[in-house]
Amino acid sequence: MTASGAPVRFGLAVSNEVPVAETVRLARTAERLGLSEVWIPESSHGRAVFTVAAAVAAATERIGLGIGIVNPFWRHPSVIAMEAATLDELSAGRVRLGLGAALWTLRSLGEADDRARRPLRAMAEAFGVLDGLLHGGPGVDGEVYPVRADARLDFAPVRPDLPIYSGAVNQRMLRLSGSLVDGVELGAITSPGYARWAWQQVAEGARTAGRDPADLDLVSPVLVSVDTNARAARRATRRVIAYYLWRVEGVVVEHAGVDPEQVGAVRDAVAAGGVAAGEALVDDHLIDAFAAAGSPDDVAARLRDYLEAGLRGVLGWHVLGPDPERGLVLFARDVVGQLA
Repeated sequence: MTASGAPVRFGLAVSNEVPVAETVRLARTAERLGLSEVWIPESSHGRAVFTVAAAVAAATERIGLGIGIVNPFWRHPSVIAMEAATLDELSAGRVRLGLGAALWTLRSLGEADDRARRPLRAMAEAFGVLDGLLHGGPGVDGEVYPVRADARLDFAPVRPDLPIYSGAVNQRMLRLSGSLVDGVELGAITSPGYARWAWQQVAEGARTAGRDPADLDLVSPVLVSVDTNARAARRATRRVIAYYLWRVEGVVVEHAGVDPEQVGAVRDAVAAGGVAAGEALVDDHLIDAFAAAGSPDDVAARLRDYLEAGLRGVLGWHVLGPDPERGLVLFARDVVGQLA
């Protein structure tokens, strides 16, 4: 397996489920602490990612801005290209653009149309549109999306090499991503085992397409919870693990090295009694599999496993600790300080 040649970076993945001012404040703190990038998602009918990212761009000077991810079933790929290029201009070239189908969200909201029946084709076409508009590539005459191959932006992008990422999960999408885009952003509760397997799929897709896997990037949120009270830090992850075990694709769990019956019990409990019921069944084994949690030394040791599995962009995500503000400081100062 050819390793990614992308630089190792440590950043922040925010939830985008809090007021915009709070996300901006977290991003400013991350920048002050020296983290490399902040990734902002868009999920369900929550806050619009490009608006929030623009607010972060205006309030910061250096930190990279990851769009992770935006859904081309909600926005036409041409509109995504316009938004991304504009944000890159506003931020003086700090954007990494992540695109993903987010089928679970579409189906849960009743918004999955006929395009969702062929997500691989839809994503390949969306990437082709973005390549044409952002990179000057050949473009595509759309079958899934109404678009012409000669579609171009009416202004010059700041960077003709603005990086495009895929929010891929399963084998087919990971391999497609390796053949087409600049990198992959993995999703929720990524384990080292799943990260290793996912990179193998990306690398295989790249090689099949005649590309060098070393030219691609692999980035992921990692469920981080850090505190001087290690037990409290570990407890803080349980609710998040229960929620995402209930909703993630099976392949994420299959490669994590966990007992499928235990995972099934958590899922059944969440389905029957809500996240609190599932949370009660999340034990140390599941925390060890899906999180980097505990003291700063514990978290640093676990993040080394993620780096060895192939991650190059490690994003502290979601919990950060029983006290999130303190957790962010400990992550940047006492965890990343051991690894950078």
